[in-house]
Amino acid sequence: MRTAAFLETLAQDLRHGGRVLRRNPAFTCIATLTLALGIGANAAIFSVVSAVLLRPLPWSEPDRAITIWSRWTAFDKTWVASGEVADYRRRARTLQSVAAWSDGQVNITGDGEPERVAAAQVTANTFSTLGVSPALGRVFSPEEDVPNGADLVVLGHGLWRRRYASDPGILQRAIQINGRPAQVVGVMPPDFVLPTDFQNPEPTELWTPLQLDPATMDHGSHGLYAAARLTPGATVEQAAAELHAIARQMTAEGLYPVQMQFDTVVLSLADEVIGGVRRTVLLLLGAVGFLLLIACANVANLLLARAEGRQGEIALRSALGASPGRIGRQLLTEGMVLTFVSTAVGLVLAFSATRALAWWNPANIPRVAGVSIDARVIAFTAAIAVLTTLLFSVAPALRALRPGVSGALKDGGHGSSSSAARQRFRDALVVVEMALAVVLLVGAGLMLRTLSSLQHVPLGFDPSGVLTLRVSLPQAGYDRPEQAVAFYQRLLERVRRLPGVEAAGAARSLPLASTIGDFGLQVEGYVPPAGTQAKGDWQIVTDGYMASIGERLVRGRDITQSDTVESPLVGLVNEEMARRYWNGRDPIGRRFKIGRAPERPWITVVGITADVRHNSLTAPVKEKFYVPHTQWHRSVGNPIRGMSLVVRAAGDPLALARPVREEIRALDASLAVADVRTMSDVVGAVLSTSRFTGALLGLFAALALALSAIGIYGVLSYVVSRRTREIGIRLAIGAGRGQVLAMILRNGLLLSWTGVAVGLAAAAAVTRVMASLLHGVAPIDLATYVAAGASLSIVAVLASLAPAWRAMRVDPVVALKAE
Repeated sequence: MRTAAFLETLAQDLRHGGRVLRRNPAFTCIATLTLALGIGANAAIFSVVSAVLLRPLPWSEPDRAITIWSRWTAFDKTWVASGEVADYRRRARTLQSVAAWSDGQVNITGDGEPERVAAAQVTANTFSTLGVSPALGRVFSPEEDVPNGADLVVLGHGLWRRRYASDPGILQRAIQINGRPAQVVGVMPPDFVLPTDFQNPEPTELWTPLQLDPATMDHGSHGLYAAARLTPGATVEQAAAELHAIARQMTAEGLYPVQMQFDTVVLSLADEVIGGVRRTVLLLLGAVGFLLLIACANVANLLLARAEGRQGEIALRSALGASPGRIGRQLLTEGMVLTFVSTAVGLVLAFSATRALAWWNPANIPRVAGVSIDARVIAFTAAIAVLTTLLFSVAPALRALRPGVSGALKDGGHGSSSSAARQRFRDALVVVEMALAVVLLVGAGLMLRTLSSLQHVPLGFDPSGVLTLRVSLPQAGYDRPEQAVAFYQRLLERVRRLPGVEAAGAARSLPLASTIGDFGLQVEGYVPPAGTQAKGDWQIVTDGYMASIGERLVRGRDITQSDTVESPLVGLVNEEMARRYWNGRDPIGRRFKIGRAPERPWITVVGITADVRHNSLTAPVKEKFYVPHTQWHRSVGNPIRGMSLVVRAAGDPLALARPVREEIRALDASLAVADVRTMSDVVGAVLSTSRFTGALLGLFAALALALSAIGIYGVLSYVVSRRTREIGIRLAIGAGRGQVLAMILRNGLLLSWTGVAVGLAAAAAVTRVMASLLHGVAPIDLATYVAAGASLSIVAVLASLAPAWRAMRVDPVVALKAE
């Protein structure tokens, strides 16, 4: 019976709440839209939190697996060497298995059009170390992961579905990879990726055996990624401590010079995948939380104003026998109806926002393309809705129940002025709104300053109007270095003749698109400090590359067509390499060797290039040298078959993509083209996280400004309406209309300046968590803080003008008659 009575009462309250909202369409629309913005923004950002931070990683027991990196002087986190993998397997007791892989791209031919896909060479235990079994077939065995082992391949699920139509008969078939047949032995599950795939533009889609040679494992060539599975009971911290000790042992054994300060970096899989963006995503979640609080404060103020006008109704209901609890429940139910409608609208807004976020898909935020409104997001939104109801409904309900019945009935709610305590409470809500808005404005300002700073970092090249694409020649058909050299020479000759092409060249590694590694060097006349050696990032380019990408030649000459395979070996060095190894002396005409082998030939420096940001916009520029593609195999011995074409266009660079593809196909129809994009897109991808964070914080700050303006306008409008009689009296006894205008404006400015002061103090504490996200600006930046305070003050003045103008135009006679 009690349950039935409760449900009947609840239904009555819901019907009554719906009628009340329908009778006040203006109030309902404003309150609904305000809450929907706050709830929708929270749902949208929580969908990002859910997809990026909370969604399970695509491996079993990921807390038992780690990634291992190397670290030494000037390299905070870099690849591991094959010898280190062997040492970790042999020496570490906290590690059950250690896997390694290298990534790249391969050409797939046959079974349709040539296709260039991201691929990785993996040790046989990579899949078991990550805790993943194939969806179809099997993976490699240790007996197959040996030098000169069988040519085998495991396919990614997407590649299997896309290129081979999900044919289960693909197993045991041979497919053409880089012109050689490889037998398919397995297909991985749909969500399988390597830990490093989240940082790459394209995840790997097929895997072949790495086939390391134990006899040639060394500790100097760092080019592998590594992961390990912990032994039962071992922790990430214990593994990190043990590997640190092993690194010191290897240094003590002479494998590394002491001055190198060789060490390891150990990360859990969660930290590897999402550690770099965790703070960014949580910052955005905190920002929308502030936006929701502002929305709640706004609606609470609206409800307080409505409660004032309903004092007569509430007093009458009390006189007729309604208990305070019954009345309070009715008011809370009205708030619940309002929240329900707002939540429905908010979820619609959130759905649209998640589609936009998935389309945007910032390059450096993993898994954001998978954002969606799922069950977890809906549950979070429901919890937010309940909290929201409590935040904006409880205070107005309590305030509405305080006046005595007789006083309210006597006044009838007409002309009564609110108490000073109630006015202070409404003022406090506005101050809270303003303070939260200031924090959002400061955060958005700091991110915009960071983005501006990053955009003004000297790149060392000009990305505008440049098309890039990747071509890789298979060993089959291009096994001799001269064949690879001749292909790129012919291709560039054909591309340069295309209409709209201003310049064309090619390079091994594009700036800001791929990480460039270094080579040990012997520099003529340079004696390295004890325990160290000269080194430099190695770049291989063709003639025309410098002009195509817009790199600047400081002195000397560029690489030209006359630098052939038969001519003397030449090279370029960047300004940093010239400073470090020649120290004020002219490096042009001086020589260096690549590698430690004494039989390596000398290379003569013929030019100095301006420093280029290659691996990062913020990392220090390292020593770098350029060698002609035509001569690289003479310097080191192995040919370079994979190159990125760089084409400078007179107009739209993407318009050249098709003609360039056709020239490649005319030379070799079996070649696939990959990574077709402009250099502006490459630079934009590096800035994507800062742009993403800055854009969202800017949007939230703009909404906060608008809501704060509405809050100030609402409070001052209410003050004017309740003080009409007082204003009329002031005007009747001689007060000037300008004085009335100043009085209302002063009230609004006092609220805004109080909120600004509180907000700036809060921002000084809150923005410290943004320090790792900022560049070129400090968390406490005077210009940003002043701009935020000034912006909010201007908004407050504009929001105060309409109520102040209305107060100034009060007719004393009409006001006094109304009373």
